[in-house]
Amino acid sequence: MEDKLQKVIKIHEVLKVSGVYVSGIAVIGMMLLIVTDVVLRNVFSSPISGTYEIVQYYLMPLAIFPALAFTYSSGVLPRLSEVVEKLPKKFNQVNRILIYVIEMVIFTFLTIYGWKFAMSGLADQMAIPVSGNLIPLYPIYFLVPIGFALVLMEVLLANAKKLQEKRTQKLEEAKS
Repeated sequence: MEDKLQKVIKIHEVLKVSGVYVSGIAVIGMMLLIVTDVVLRNVFSSPISGTYEIVQYYLMPLAIFPALAFTYSSGVLPRLSEVVEKLPKKFNQVNRILIYVIEMVIFTFLTIYGWKFAMSGLADQMAIPVSGNLIPLYPIYFLVPIGFALVLMEVLLANAKKLQEKRTQKLEEAKS
């Protein structure tokens, strides 16, 4: 059981870091596209067609959703557990379980409804007009449920890891 959990955690870590690289590449691409567009617009009076749409519909989601799990795991985002620390110690155990359940429910719903939205975009073949051409938008919609599913996995694995550490600690105390 312990080996399987470690393998799943390792795979999840690789996915999180890969998401950070994808997001980083999207941010660099966004910067290059915007700077090039501004230079071309101001120097040659010939902007790149569709820069606004490409940045808004493709590069911004690529900059945000792949790195969501890494951001959540790094502690940058506020968590409900910060509220628990300020409450009396009696309530901490119950509140931690309650917060875990709330996080699970929220990220499960975000994943499910993100998936439904992506599937409806796929069914409708959602596209945006750029320079007179329709460019498909629906593939980007799948980043939303993937990002939230990775956060859900982060919550699950973090709590599984805590349980495993508690079991190991209890076993060591029993041996002593």
